[in-house]
Amino acid sequence: MGRKKIRFGIIGLGLMGKEFGSAVARWCHLDANLPVPVITADCDNNNQKGIKWFTDNFPSIELNTNDYKELLLSDKVDAVYVAVPHHLHEKIYLD
Repeated sequence: MGRKKIRFGIIGLGLMGKEFGSAVARWCHLDANLPVPVITADCDNNNQKGIKWFTDNFPSIELNTNDYKELLLSDKVDAVYVAVPHHLHEKIYLD
């Protein structure tokens, strides 16, 4: 039996989103008893370079969207990493 997987969606694909993606890619260095994060969805409404970077580096992505509410409602996501500017966090967290 493999390790439990936690399917992540990332909202915001700039520097902080890429930092989270890079941390996920290094997860294999941690304790083998911990669940494994898998990026299955991404969202950005204005970052084509970020979308391409994630698509090129994470073949596990099943959903690309520019509507964060679509990501929040997706059955392909267990947890969300919010990587947008701080003043936008509250609205996303409440939704």
